[in-house]
Amino acid sequence: MNIDLRLGDCLEILKTISDDSIDLVVTSPPYNKNYWTRNKEQGSYKRVIKYDVFSDSLDPKEYVEQQKNVLTELVRIIKPTGSIYYNHIDILHKHNTIHPSYVYDFNIKQIIVWDRGNTPKLSNTYFLPTTEYVFWIKKSWDSIPYFDKSKCNHKKNIWRINRERDQSHPAPFPEELVDNIIKSSCPENGVVLDCYNGSGTTAVVSQKNNLNYIGIEISEAYIEMTKQKLYGKI
Repeated sequence: MNIDLRLGDCLEILKTISDDSIDLVVTSPPYNKNYWTRNKEQGSYKRVIKYDVFSDSLDPKEYVEQQKNVLTELVRIIKPTGSIYYNHIDILHKHNTIHPSYVYDFNIKQIIVWDRGNTPKLSNTYFLPTTEYVFWIKKSWDSIPYFDKSKCNHKKNIWRINRERDQSHPAPFPEELVDNIIKSSCPENGVVLDCYNGSGTTAVVSQKNNLNYIGIEISEAYIEMTKQKLYGKI
């Protein structure tokens, strides 16, 4: 088992990874929420997500182009039997839904609904949004990803998993969600990649499953946070 943490811009680092070399991608990009919420205030509280070195407030066209470029690189580097699990959400803004529709430019095997059970978004103007999506993307139209449903706990396409409450990062994955993906969709001795490593949940779960891991992260502080989780004090 090898853990490889790489500091830098994910798109530039992805370009250095060989074709057809990764078994599984589990990742969740910043959602660009701050573009839509930066001018929305509730009293004196401004609804923004604070990352270490990233503002998460790109122009929507720039954000879509960025994410399409990232997904194109991820498709290139996964094996023909590989999978990409890409977590994203609908953003509710001024009585409209901003959906990550660019994902449909790629070959989607299935859409998993992650039911988080609750939400911090309390409003009387819409049904409370307690779900996120996990888009399962494959290499090509006729490729068949590795999959073993017998090894996972959540076997339907709606997963009821409480959101992670780790306050060290603004948007951490729950380990249970990542574990379900890894157990079902990565072969023994496979390579898992997360191009938005964040607080290192995918790294930790990969280590627990004795799998090789590549994590890409723009924040040195989050890289150090991941090392603490993997190795303890260093």
